[in-house]
Amino acid sequence: MNCAQALDLVEPIAAGELDVDPQVRAHIESCPGCASALATSRRIEAALAVRPAAAAPERFESAVLQRIRRERWRAEQHVDRLFNVAVAVAVLLVVGGVLALMNLGGMLAAVSDIWGVMSVAGGEAIRNAAPTVNTYIAAAGLLLTALVMWWWADRTLGF
Repeated sequence: MNCAQALDLVEPIAAGELDVDPQVRAHIESCPGCASALATSRRIEAALAVRPAAAAPERFESAVLQRIRRERWRAEQHVDRLFNVAVAVAVLLVVGGVLALMNLGGMLAAVSDIWGVMSVAGGEAIRNAAPTVNTYIAAAGLLLTALVMWWWADRTLGF
């Protein structure tokens, strides 16, 4: 136990909020600086206990609660906007991906490529199919991201 650690505990000990363990007690008894700090804190606590607590100004509590509600509402609105923008971007990306996959000319070209590749070699088919697999993986990742964001917003904001 050093003085810095003991001094962090002096105020809670003086206020009676913390029980003194033997290690802290031994340090305070052996250190004049920490003992003096504890004595001073106890005198301050005693002086504060004698004086009546000042009353809060009228409407203080309602003003504080109103401000807390307003700040929380603003924070929720900010999260809502960000979430809505992220969902809109995700939807646009998914729709764009589906439209790219549904491109009829591209589909016919892919079918003819696959037919030609199947006649040439199996390895060539895998290389031509690889870009399509990447598209499906990206779409699945995007969908998973949107679902995780939805789960997070539902869990965090309680909608």
